[in-house]
Amino acid sequence: MTPGRGRSRAVEGGPHALRALALLVQLSIVASYNGLHAQCPDGSTPPCRVQPAGAAPAPSSNSVAVLYLENLSHDTTDAYLADGLTEEITDRLGAIERLQVKSRSLVRRAQGPAPGDLMTLSRTLRVRYVVEGSVRRSGARVRVSVRLVRAADGFRVWGASFDRGAMDLLAIEADIAREVATAIGGRLLPAEQATLALRPTGHPEAYDHFMRGNYYLERRTPDAGRRAIEEYDAAVRLDPVFVKALARVAHVHAIFLIRGWQYPGLGPESLLARGLALADRALRQDSGAADAWLARGALLWSVDPTLQSPKEALGRATRLDPANAEAWLTYGATLTHLGDTAAASRSLRQALAIDPALSIAMIVLADGAFIERRYEAARRWADSALAVDPGFHDGYAMRAVFRLYRGDTAGARGDAQSAIRVAAGEQNWEERVLAQLAAREGDTVRARGLIERLLADAPNAPTVNPFYARHLAAALVALGDQQRALEVLESVRPRGAHLWFFLRSPEFDAIRSHPRFERLLDESRPR
Repeated sequence: MTPGRGRSRAVEGGPHALRALALLVQLSIVASYNGLHAQCPDGSTPPCRVQPAGAAPAPSSNSVAVLYLENLSHDTTDAYLADGLTEEITDRLGAIERLQVKSRSLVRRAQGPAPGDLMTLSRTLRVRYVVEGSVRRSGARVRVSVRLVRAADGFRVWGASFDRGAMDLLAIEADIAREVATAIGGRLLPAEQATLALRPTGHPEAYDHFMRGNYYLERRTPDAGRRAIEEYDAAVRLDPVFVKALARVAHVHAIFLIRGWQYPGLGPESLLARGLALADRALRQDSGAADAWLARGALLWSVDPTLQSPKEALGRATRLDPANAEAWLTYGATLTHLGDTAAASRSLRQALAIDPALSIAMIVLADGAFIERRYEAARRWADSALAVDPGFHDGYAMRAVFRLYRGDTAGARGDAQSAIRVAAGEQNWEERVLAQLAAREGDTVRARGLIERLLADAPNAPTVNPFYARHLAAALVALGDQQRALEVLESVRPRGAHLWFFLRSPEFDAIRSHPRFERLLDESRPR
């Protein structure tokens, strides 16, 4: 989840970071909570709290945050341009190892709905320098104004305006990154200059479609996902060897599979086949493309019960791009399902070191604590995730479950309703919490109505992904319908490490001694 998106520098997303891949991954980490200490944005250990002014150490002399550029175009559809330039400049600067570049997720959350003033943002992000600016498109021309500001006193270290053709975005990004890196770190080494000058494609129009695809993927909805595929496909048609576009569109196919979204004219098997073909096509062009290995691992996640193929692909992605937080997160989930909790812990620690605002990782840890029956620890991790990202749907959804098991019915109901409110139109699995609450209150009619709606919304989901089976079966167990709960779990195909992990949840304690459940557990156990 990218979660989001297979981006090479850090996990990030819109209001619901990594809503795609991480929706499965977040429920996939087991006991690696012990020995893994995540960070809050201020560097402290969760639960995250607001720190008093001056409590944090001074920022590093080479630390910088690239604020999201302001879109000054009259056409609001040009918002993709401002976001895309910001993210690509951040990625280029992040490739210079002697710079400390704040992740996009941290910057986006710090800026929030309004830009805010530089002094406040720099203190929040703990950086010495801030890059800010604006973008304006006028016909076939683009004007980009950028400033590098020293946060302590607001002094403009460097600034420039670029007035060029709209098809010259790659050159603008490279020029800005080079000037900023030089102003902060001094003279660049030849290898650093070469890194900043790299271009993912030589076709300007293909690159424009690529940026549009990134923008739509950021929205994390089925409609936007379909638009993203269209834009990436357009980029690949213009440049058939555009490896980044091939890898990205392959990853979107994995997102559709994991989320259970419907794509017009393509069923799950066709989505999988097309996604793998795109990923393999990217790897034939560049076997060292980390994004393509990440996409391949995500695609194979739900179809290889042994998890050996995803493990190989994701492990290679982390080696090729050690700064890829999404790859570390997903790799850690795979290792955990295979029983290698020590390696999983190291992988997750690395993901959090790359992006301390990785709220998804905190929910991952929360679910691991929940499966160990450490309910209070699970709630604290969920609190931390929501402190980092107050609009995080999955944080509310999972905390509702944790509170339910702690007997906090009022809190569980509030969180479930909050989850539904912040993700209207999504498949709201937190409704199972509302169903359980209704059952506890004696309103079995409403409880069963909610469960039937969940079953109707995803009639074939259990055969696609055990994530859906867990939620459906857990609600049925809570209502005392053990027969149907077992039928849902038995419908999971293929069985393997994923199902084995979910079956360990306390949600199934009531049927744990049932012979059919014991058989499922044994059949799913990693060999």
